[in-house]
Amino acid sequence: MGPLPVLPQDLAGRFVLVVPEGTAVVPLARAWFADAAADVPTPRRAPAPQQRAVGARFRGIAVEEAPPPEPVRVALGATTALVGPTTLGPEAAAEAGVGERARDLWALHVDAGPSAARDEQLVVGWMLAAARRAGGAVVPADRSRLVVPDAGAAVDLTLWSAVPLGAAEAVPLVRPALAGARLQPVREHPAEPGAPRPFTLTGTYEYDGALVVRTERSAHVPVVLSTLDWREYGPWAYHVAWEPLEPPQGEAEVPSPLHVIARQRVGPSVARVVTALRQAAGGVVVDSGGFVVDEAELRARSSR
Repeated sequence: MGPLPVLPQDLAGRFVLVVPEGTAVVPLARAWFADAAADVPTPRRAPAPQQRAVGARFRGIAVEEAPPPEPVRVALGATTALVGPTTLGPEAAAEAGVGERARDLWALHVDAGPSAARDEQLVVGWMLAAARRAGGAVVPADRSRLVVPDAGAAVDLTLWSAVPLGAAEAVPLVRPALAGARLQPVREHPAEPGAPRPFTLTGTYEYDGALVVRTERSAHVPVVLSTLDWREYGPWAYHVAWEPLEPPQGEAEVPSPLHVIARQRVGPSVARVVTALRQAAGGVVVDSGGFVVDEAELRARSSR
């Protein structure tokens, strides 16, 4: 929880997504709303220069400043849209209580309709995930607080691939990435005829909980994959998830120092397991917030 924010009056009564200046919100939006698109208005033209007499010594041309840009509307669904950005420089952001850096503010607009309440709830969930992803925050409509999601909380990763791997193939690949873990026996599950049997592999750490690798063939994939070429991914899901010793800490707005330390130790192993599977099976990696994790980010996660 952060300080009570004081935002521009024209944003009053609306949920506001706060992100670093210049953050591209449309790609973030399309991770949850595949058809999200920005309605970019035609720029308003500045008035032509005008002659203005200001005295014999100061006569000359006075040029009017260009008007501020029209706001962009990013449609998310039938009743919801983001409107913005309202940009605050570092001083204005600090004064507003939303950080020490320049920030873009995107306001949530909800039109009347039978699904409006449900749509708003979904978008607010996305705003929290997007704020975590972008290193931002969310300001509730009532301005009661500044919600700053824990940026390190999205530890779990899933590889979506067209290539099925059985336990006999996958376990030797991921075992080096689970150094220090005590591996429990692999559990195999019923499979479709002719397909490898899905499996679960668990590695336990004395102080850091457990890391679980679980495979399945799924009929449903994350929304963000629908924005990619279908040949880049597939229905085989390789879930790599951390189970902390104290699960409630994983949902806490401000987790305990011990939880954060354990997360920092296990996080690279999660990324290394997914990297090993991806090298063998190909596919696209998606984090627990529903956003694509590219190769550069995967390398960065592996080396932390």
